Amino acid sequence: MLTRYTKVVPANSPVSYLVTAGMMSAAILGRFALTPILGGNILDITLYPVVLMAAVLGGAGAGAFAVLVSVLVALFVFPRGGDMSSAEQFAESGLYLFGAGLSVIVAASLRAAVERLEVAQGRLVTVLDASGTGTWRWNMREDQVEWDAALCRLFGVLPSQSPRAGRDFLHFVHPDDHEMITQTVHTARTSGGADYEFRAIRADGAVRWMYSRVRLVRDTNGQPAPHMVGACLDVTEGKEAEERRKLLVHELNHRVKNTLSVVQSLAMLTLNGSKSLAAFRETFEARLFALSATHNILMQELWDGASIAEILSAELAPYGGLDMGRVRVSGEPTRLTPRQSVCFGMAFHELATNAAKYGALSVPDGHVEITWRKSIDADGKSIFSVEWVERGGPIVREVIRQGFGSRLIERNIKHELKGTVAMRFLPQGLHCIMTMPL
Repeated sequence: MLTRYTKVVPANSPVSYLVTAGMMSAAILGRFALTPILGGNILDITLYPVVLMAAVLGGAGAGAFAVLVSVLVALFVFPRGGDMSSAEQFAESGLYLFGAGLSVIVAASLRAAVERLEVAQGRLVTVLDASGTGTWRWNMREDQVEWDAALCRLFGVLPSQSPRAGRDFLHFVHPDDHEMITQTVHTARTSGGADYEFRAIRADGAVRWMYSRVRLVRDTNGQPAPHMVGACLDVTEGKEAEERRKLLVHELNHRVKNTLSVVQSLAMLTLNGSKSLAAFRETFEARLFALSATHNILMQELWDGASIAEILSAELAPYGGLDMGRVRVSGEPTRLTPRQSVCFGMAFHELATNAAKYGALSVPDGHVEITWRKSIDADGKSIFSVEWVERGGPIVREVIRQGFGSRLIERNIKHELKGTVAMRFLPQGLHCIMTMPL
């Protein structure tokens, strides 16, 4: 009640003096009405309570104003009768003034303390609300639990739906964490506190990670009191980020090992198929650049995958890219996993290199058509296929011996992705279809 009133009536404001004047007027009128019953010698019974109320509700200034008015009323409106002289009346009024003044100081201090408490409480609520922290209090002796509004919001419940007893809290905890919560609370009761994380089940069924810190309240002598307080903070985003970080590190380690293996394989096979050291260097560097181009895309996407259009653009960039009109691509937007991206990236590089040396891209009028799509095979399984068709290039003769590029494509698509590769060296140009299961 007092805290609400202090917000409406600021201390020592004009409003507080008007309220004090109104209360004093009511007290004086009441004193007139009680004079036939009380006589003229009992003044404090109506005026002194108003002094205290004025000091508590209006501050020190309003209380001093009420004291002054009450003394003037005692001297001139309700003078003491009988054998009391004027000097005795003034002495009694002075004693009243001293006592009432001390009361005003105490009452005004009480109001100031309440205002400071309001400010501190407001700051605490603001900080807790900004941090998303909810708090609770548990009376262990009576087994009564109190949640604040912030904690109710964290768990997605109305204040009327919050737990009322300690055992009711387990309804909001994931079943796999019940035993841990029970043991932790028992430890906190004996050791004085505990910090832990658990999975909370919100009212809407969502599972969220919560970090909780509990402390046992102690009395002024340092002895444990039958109360425990705690705070909860939703740390789901942090837990998910940590899991993503661990997954990324694991994936990165895996990718580094795979990349080293691919580089070693490229080096050995390129060396075996090269006629000279210079030819080896040129071919090997080109393949390393192709591998690097796909890795750069994956790094930008935090190894979450890459679109097939981005991979084609990167691998065909050394041969004019997709903007020169000689390479035509079509297909719905499709993202590939990191493993699929690397395999198809190397395959596109080998096909583009072959087309630039011997195929459609080796002559001005040649072009390449690349299409991809998702479909269902005869067994009802989803597959992804890429078709590479060259047109307008030199007349192609049937290849008798399979080169390194073809072996690399088969190795990536067949063995790494469990797919199929069909190459047809038609007179009008190479026709290659690569498929993999989804």
